[in-house]
Amino acid sequence: MVVLYTGNGSGTKLFQGFLDGHPELFMVPAYPLMYLYPHWHQWEDELRDNWNWPAIIEAFCVQHASLIDTRRIPGFDGLARLGETQEDYISIDEDLFRAYLGHLLRDEPVAARTFLLAVHYAYAFARGEDLSVKKALVYHIHVHEYVRDYMFDDFPDMLILATIRDPRSNFTGRYNSSEMDVDAHRYNATDAAIFKRRVYYFVTEYLYETLQILDGFPLDRVRGIRHEALYHDPEGVLRQTAAFLGIEFLPCLKYITFGEKSWWGDPIYKMPPMNTVNPKIVSLDWQEKIDGLDWFVFEGLLFDYMKKYGYPPYKIKRLGFFERIALLLSIFLPSGPERAVFFGYLRPSQIRHFLKSLFDEATGRTPFKDYSFNAYYRHKWTQKDLGIWKPRGYVERLNQALQDHGAGPDGAPSMKLRTAQGVYIAVNLLRYGWAVLSYPYWVVRRWGVSLRSYRRVILGENILPEALE
Repeated sequence: MVVLYTGNGSGTKLFQGFLDGHPELFMVPAYPLMYLYPHWHQWEDELRDNWNWPAIIEAFCVQHASLIDTRRIPGFDGLARLGETQEDYISIDEDLFRAYLGHLLRDEPVAARTFLLAVHYAYAFARGEDLSVKKALVYHIHVHEYVRDYMFDDFPDMLILATIRDPRSNFTGRYNSSEMDVDAHRYNATDAAIFKRRVYYFVTEYLYETLQILDGFPLDRVRGIRHEALYHDPEGVLRQTAAFLGIEFLPCLKYITFGEKSWWGDPIYKMPPMNTVNPKIVSLDWQEKIDGLDWFVFEGLLFDYMKKYGYPPYKIKRLGFFERIALLLSIFLPSGPERAVFFGYLRPSQIRHFLKSLFDEATGRTPFKDYSFNAYYRHKWTQKDLGIWKPRGYVERLNQALQDHGAGPDGAPSMKLRTAQGVYIAVNLLRYGWAVLSYPYWVVRRWGVSLRSYRRVILGENILPEALE
């Protein structure tokens, strides 16, 4: 078992694209199985009166349908834009997959570990792969906390691959594209605006904490993958990867594919389609975008990390007594994004935009998004505490009133619709106000993450696995 996750870097899909098509690897494309373990525990509750393999297989094929056809349950993985024309996708015969899966699981005790393995075996069978030559299973679980919460117990002898990147250049793209832009697509506009106050906290937790889940795990079984190294010397990285995994270095490791079809990335990341490593990864453009305070704090709190992986410092050349004091004080100052979001909430133009979005939703001009099905809303580590997948009465009542058209004999909105609209508008205005008033809570939480990182860098306790170069 080989687990691939985002250490605190980027490029897991890119790296997996290089591994794609290797005959000695079990692997499914990208990360349609990211939420498999959280779903498993969800199913344990929902199917408790019918907890058996046929019911589990049915739930899996519905909630992980993108494994069967990458056009289903679309995400931001670019797997429906493959091939030279960027119009191709990956699919398998669903009946065949279900039959193989049922055959493999017959008479096996019901367990998550067993199911995870069977899914990979059945997928390889359905793809017509030769299972007799397989040497490793690469599971792109993606999320750090899932590695800690699930994989350590089920696969204690696994190998781990964790992506790494210069945190200063990684921050801007992760904050804007991977979080803000994704939320803007995933949420109703009013919800996305209100939830902005949470984003910076989670990005800093990601940068400072995601390698710490390896604490206690044998680091000789872990390798870091520097995103920058994939640009400078991809063949060298993949040769070392092959040696680490115990597989042969083959020509397919030189190309970026999924399902043996060229992969071009996804538009959500605001980059042109490219079937190569983006040169933006090694660009110094981040120096013009990053707030000076954030730059200083990142270099200080990740000082040993940057030294270990060869990222040159600019603001902090050494972490002496005075630098430590300055760093400690800087932690408590509002960061650039924190200032921007807070004052943005008060800016008239943003308030007008929020009000327009609010009235568009209330009148049905902008349809509500369905939060009930996609695992993003229920299980994503940055979203699950919101409980947004559960029905909200004031939204449900408005949605129903809009579907009923709500017009009286004279064509005017009915009292039911007017009431539902009034409640929806009032609740969201209160939510917006609470977002402003509660903003210090998220700043204080960010202090906690930063202070833990400060303590680790001072005491030399950061977890820093060896990197493939």
